[in-house]
Amino acid sequence: MGTRKKVHAFVRVRPTDDFAHEMIRYGDDKRSIDIHLKKDIRRGVVNNQQTDWSFKLDGVLHDASQDLVYETVAKDVVSQALDGYNGTIMCYGQTGAGKTYTMMGATENYKHRGILPRAVQQGETNRIIASHTMNKNSSRSHCIFTIYIEAHSRTLSEEKYITSKINLVDLAGSERLGKSGSKGQVLKEATYINKSLSFLEQAIIALGDQKRDHIPFRQCKLTHALKDSLGGNCNMVLVTNIYGEAAQLEETLSSLRFASRMKLVTTEPAINEKYDAERMVKNLEKELALLKQELAIHDSLTNRTFVTYDPMDEIQIAEINSQVRRYLEGTLDEIDIISLRQIKEVFNQFRVVLSQQEQEVESTLRRKYTLIDRNDFAAISAIQKAGLVDVDGHLVGEPEGQNFGLGVTPFSTKPGKKAKSKKTFKEPLRPDTPPSKPVAFEEFKNEQGSEINRIFKENKSILNERRKRASETTQHINAIKREIDVTKEALNFQKSLREKQGKYENKGLMIIDEEEFLLILKLKDLKKQYRSEYQDLRDLRAEIQYCQHLVDQCRHRLLMEFDIWYNESFVIPEDMQMALKPGGSIRPGMVPVNRIVSLGEDDQDKFSQLQQRVLPEGPDSISFYNAKVKIEQKHNYLKTMMGLQQAHRK
Repeated sequence: MGTRKKVHAFVRVRPTDDFAHEMIRYGDDKRSIDIHLKKDIRRGVVNNQQTDWSFKLDGVLHDASQDLVYETVAKDVVSQALDGYNGTIMCYGQTGAGKTYTMMGATENYKHRGILPRAVQQGETNRIIASHTMNKNSSRSHCIFTIYIEAHSRTLSEEKYITSKINLVDLAGSERLGKSGSKGQVLKEATYINKSLSFLEQAIIALGDQKRDHIPFRQCKLTHALKDSLGGNCNMVLVTNIYGEAAQLEETLSSLRFASRMKLVTTEPAINEKYDAERMVKNLEKELALLKQELAIHDSLTNRTFVTYDPMDEIQIAEINSQVRRYLEGTLDEIDIISLRQIKEVFNQFRVVLSQQEQEVESTLRRKYTLIDRNDFAAISAIQKAGLVDVDGHLVGEPEGQNFGLGVTPFSTKPGKKAKSKKTFKEPLRPDTPPSKPVAFEEFKNEQGSEINRIFKENKSILNERRKRASETTQHINAIKREIDVTKEALNFQKSLREKQGKYENKGLMIIDEEEFLLILKLKDLKKQYRSEYQDLRDLRAEIQYCQHLVDQCRHRLLMEFDIWYNESFVIPEDMQMALKPGGSIRPGMVPVNRIVSLGEDDQDKFSQLQQRVLPEGPDSISFYNAKVKIEQKHNYLKTMMGLQQAHRK
């Protein structure tokens, strides 16, 4: 099997003395039934009322015994269930048409037994019945009896077994309230029975429509319980019980239409195979023991009795580690291979030795050098300013490249080898006229300030990317909010429609239709998605705020570094540059430019200018002005030293 097949539908007609031969006719092959109605003359001359119907079925059982019914309907389903296929037999029809008799039979005579075996007798005693005009013992509930089958092989070593189940379904009868005359509690029960049968018919219509993707199995407990049987992986048989009397012809047509719809449903029966884990483990252990015995025999025949196939202990692993180390050192020419387990352990020890060597090399480098991560731009900028590395990250130091106190190890440097000395280049000549600040700023960003400019661009790029993501997330949140509003409107409409049609309750719980249930699930998913997206937006806003702070810091740092570089390169006199070089008494950028420029004025020049202006008018005042110049020199010296001390404190 394993291929799709249609549901088998049979019709069983309840015997009656008042059979409507003129209205109900059977086909010669006993596989079709024709219904004919006389036109209602009260509708006038123009009467388009349908009067003839024809239904194709898998069999019509009229005046059939219980034995014939079982042979025709249930025998194949039960026999295939013993082979591992699930099966379902369902009786459907109006109340009093013989559904329970077909399924259960009567206990007075063995020949009148129904499809269900004797084991169902205890469960049958718990079923509620009631009396009305259509049936004195009418079933007031649906009955689903499931038989579970598990078949094992006769040989105890077989771990595979098959399981199956047979669902025997006796549906409560559909009834017209006007004919049954139900009142009170019986009327309420009839309402729920008709409602569940209506949901069952909706599920059958959806299963028969190939274009439908969703099947409403959750509308009631009946359809949910029969989910595996309807369109599942089982053999499905429907027995439609009808009356043969003219007075019940409308209910008969309704039942036959249901049978026709059921024939459109297809199922895909498949064998249910399972494996016994305990038996499987025992069989594998037995097979493993046999394979070990065969290997032992093979090793003894080839003089390999020293080979073992058990897991290695610590002593054996230590010996393999020693062999690997001697092989790498060159004291061992080759490693003898005796088993697959040993090969795996050899490769594992190679990995262990390699990891240990990497750790030793890193430890040696850390003892000899101060290693700095290449992504740590702040540390690299600091050692560049200290003159230990150039702008390319290469070491700058002593001629032979030894005894570095701080550095970044280049990728090409190996322990034990001497690094080549780094040549220094002369600084370019200073221009007579300083360039404009915009031009100098572009030069600074490409040369001395390239690193901080690169960090600034990266942070700005990250900031723009976060802003773009925040904008997209905001648009997505707005779209979800609009969809939530639309879903709420549709849900409110469904609720108002349900309230107009009437409320259905089951054990105090409200019963809703499939469409309203799907809208509730959709609204729940949309709200969950909205909360998740909103949390992402909050995280993005926090990241944007942090990135904006970094961008502002980088911009301020870039401008500050440019001002220092511009003043030192084009504003400070050349004879004061020596004080700003590494090792000097003044740090770059710490003393204002006007202060540094004032240090360039010579006191002797002031004295000469004073002599040229004053001495011609009073030659006797030389001693006075000499003393005045000395006092001013001492005052300027003290003032300059105090300024330098304050700069160092900063």
